[in-house]
Amino acid sequence: MSKNTALEIVATSPWFEGLPEDALKELASAAEFREFAANSLIYEQGVPTTEVYGILSGRVRVSISSPNGQEFALVDHEAGVWLGSPGLVGDEARVIDARVIEPSSILVIPRDEVLKVAEQYPIVYRNLFHQAQETLRGFHVLMSGILFYSLRSRVAGRLLEFAREHGVQTDDGVLLDIKVSQNEFARLALGSRQRVNKVFRDWAERSLVMTRDERLLIPDLDLLEQEINLFE
Repeated sequence: MSKNTALEIVATSPWFEGLPEDALKELASAAEFREFAANSLIYEQGVPTTEVYGILSGRVRVSISSPNGQEFALVDHEAGVWLGSPGLVGDEARVIDARVIEPSSILVIPRDEVLKVAEQYPIVYRNLFHQAQETLRGFHVLMSGILFYSLRSRVAGRLLEFAREHGVQTDDGVLLDIKVSQNEFARLALGSRQRVNKVFRDWAERSLVMTRDERLLIPDLDLLEQEINLFE
């Protein structure tokens, strides 16, 4: 991709909204396009980062892992999302992983270049503050689900999110246009694979969620939403 393309991408980033053209060009000239294969890490827990990342295509999962290897997925990101803002604060090791779920194209900009522009144009810090608050709000919603809702409710909530973002309306219901395994749902909902499998078996028996060509089909979103219950 050309530098003109990089400039167009940087100019649409919410991080850099309000910057003059010369600042956008400076960021674009320092940017680099990279391709990441599925299951590769953009950054990993315990390792500092010195770059920021704009997702152009694909899907990236942000997660946290325990010392014994248990993983909990926080959120999936797609095109238009920028990652790496904590690395702008200092050289501390990351506390989360960013792993590529589907092959992804990423625009990478060195941290020092972003900080250089931000010092000259403090509006960048205001933009980052707003982005951080949106992220924090999302984590609060996620934590309330973990603390107060059953596993069945958490899986239903995650599945409804995928249906809204990746669902295709068919005559038989909403079909996900991405493949999401039950193992992935276990990581997304903080449950064991066996318990998540039991939830999906029950839904299949009740025709709430079915499988078509290795993808999930939801005949009625409203019925699935009824599975979200505080007091199961």
